[in-house]
Amino acid sequence: MCTERYIDPFTDFGFKRMFGSDRCKSYLINFLNSLLCEEEKIVDITYRNTEQLGLLPGDRNAIYDLYCTTDKGGHIIVEMQNSKQKFFIDRAVYYSTFPIQKAAEPGSEWNYQLPKVYMVAFLNFVMGDYADNPAYKHDVKLVDVSTGDVFYQKLNYIFLEMPKFIKSEQELSDRQEDWLYVIKNLAKLSEIPEHLDDELFRSFFQLAEVSKLSPEEYEAYEASLKRQRDNYNVVVTAREEGVEVGRMEEKKKNARAMKQFGDPIDKISIITGLSPEEIEKL
Repeated sequence: MCTERYIDPFTDFGFKRMFGSDRCKSYLINFLNSLLCEEEKIVDITYRNTEQLGLLPGDRNAIYDLYCTTDKGGHIIVEMQNSKQKFFIDRAVYYSTFPIQKAAEPGSEWNYQLPKVYMVAFLNFVMGDYADNPAYKHDVKLVDVSTGDVFYQKLNYIFLEMPKFIKSEQELSDRQEDWLYVIKNLAKLSEIPEHLDDELFRSFFQLAEVSKLSPEEYEAYEASLKRQRDNYNVVVTAREEGVEVGRMEEKKKNARAMKQFGDPIDKISIITGLSPEEIEKL
């Protein structure tokens, strides 16, 4: 049973409740504008079907967490990813191609003009290639490697490694950091932080209250929490079992070496912790 005051936005239910419908439009617009600060300001968005079908029967589909278009004609895909995936960046690139594929106009007069596409990915883990990079936000575009200049402006990726965002409320310096702080810490808070006590965030926090959920919504939220906890436990168990397997292999390696040097079984058993029967089989 949930005992927190505010819902967890890292759950599927929580993320979509706080950002995924027309009543949440102002929150998503405000947050996106803080992320895309160098781009054109978003005034309005329209939510689209999150399931994108392939062009031909048998093609793979894509199901986004959030998908919307802006008043400027841009397409924005927002993903919340809790578990590390080996080919997550490949997946992000693949997902970003669906709005591009759908841009083709019927007939022979289409001039290949494409819309801007943004992929915004919340990552509840650290990407392997960026483990030693302290930056939590990665803005990725197609660039000319010889000059570093942006070669193509219409394909944009923003990866947010949330474990690296460790600022306290007192250290927040702009709207982007305000939002990241709230998203990361919402389920742990008992009240609105003083620094964020404005009209927009007051409305956001009211919507986030667990007590405001209907019985049906609360049941869906509990199910979403359970899935998140189950997935977390699967990851932790796999990691621990992997460590244990590594330890066992190291013990066997040492035992084999000791056998080759002619050490007695009882001595090998004491040093490695393996049973005499296990050592005999090596």
